[in-house]
Amino acid sequence: MPAAARAVRAFVAAHGREPTLLVRSPARVNLIGEHTDYNDGLCLPVAIDRELCIALRRTDDVAAGADPAAGAHLRLVSEQDPTPAVIELPPPPADTPPSARATGWTRYVQGVAVQLAASGQLAASGQPAGADLVPWQGALASDIPLGAGLSSSAALELAVAVACTHLAGSVPAPTELARLAQRAENAWVGAATGLLDQLACVGGIAGHALRIDCRTLTVTPVPLPAGLAVVVIDTGSRRELVTSAYADRRAECERAARALGVPALRDLDALSADAASRLDPVALRRARFVIAENARVDAVAEALTRGDAEAAGRLLLAGHRGIRDDFEVSGPELDAAVAAAYAAPGCFGARMTGGGFAGCAVALVDRARLEAFTETFEPAYFARTGREAVLHVCSAVAGTSVTVLPDE
Repeated sequence: MPAAARAVRAFVAAHGREPTLLVRSPARVNLIGEHTDYNDGLCLPVAIDRELCIALRRTDDVAAGADPAAGAHLRLVSEQDPTPAVIELPPPPADTPPSARATGWTRYVQGVAVQLAASGQLAASGQPAGADLVPWQGALASDIPLGAGLSSSAALELAVAVACTHLAGSVPAPTELARLAQRAENAWVGAATGLLDQLACVGGIAGHALRIDCRTLTVTPVPLPAGLAVVVIDTGSRRELVTSAYADRRAECERAARALGVPALRDLDALSADAASRLDPVALRRARFVIAENARVDAVAEALTRGDAEAAGRLLLAGHRGIRDDFEVSGPELDAAVAAAYAAPGCFGARMTGGGFAGCAVALVDRARLEAFTETFEPAYFARTGREAVLHVCSAVAGTSVTVLPDE
């Protein structure tokens, strides 16, 4: 059953009535341009047809049966967690110490509410800034694997943000929603992510990848060739982004930029011998990767636009070698998945995708040879790792959206 139908069913089971809105928010896979977003660089993600859905209804808590003295809330139940997310309204102030914030997935919902309350994005046209969050109750269902590097957290953040702004009568620009969701993840949850995930989730275009300039926030659609399948390979391995070395990589890139006298590594097209001599070995490897990765983004976009899947695939393989050797955020399962994919029939190229260390790889595969690819890849990957991989043949879809449902 699709996530949308499961969300509606869960809402009825939890709240005893029909929802009036359905928000869908897609996962994303990044074809190339990894760890470039927080370096003001370029990336090329695709919003894919694995989605998180929230069925919801505006409510006042007295009508919902709560104690009138308890105040207003956002209540969100999830098919994946028996403990609902309950956010008091108004939400806590943005400077609330981490020890007093919600935990688990509730923290993401709370972080979005906090940022919305502080941002003025709730005000509808002609209304004063600082409008209140509207209480609502909802149910969440998702087809996005958790912790796999497909931006399940960004999908949740954008779904909550769109639900809240829609109920408030506000329609912020996609870039503003993406910035708000990023602030929730950076400042409230504590994950030092760039803007790639949120922009891809909210700004997806059916049939296209998105060339994103993370400095200017310019988004350029890049058509995906007919007959080319984007295959996401879930390796079965998992990592915890907030506690991983992700933040260390960001700090290392910033250290390299300072040593080279530039605002960000985006400002460099190459490393001269003199520049390289000013960097310690770790910073040198990080800078070398980011500079090369930015160039690969444009090269892959150009290859896809002219329908040259073989050239795009070769660039994905080069990107994987760079992120493995120079940026050092791959992992054994990811390396095994890339090797097994590229050796399989019909594969033009593959690389790890996402924050790294574990999770998913992405492969570009001739759609006409998908069956042969799958039949060869699955046993080869198991032989290398002892793990079963899950393959998702994906389509590029539109970004986060809201649908009004018939009322009871």
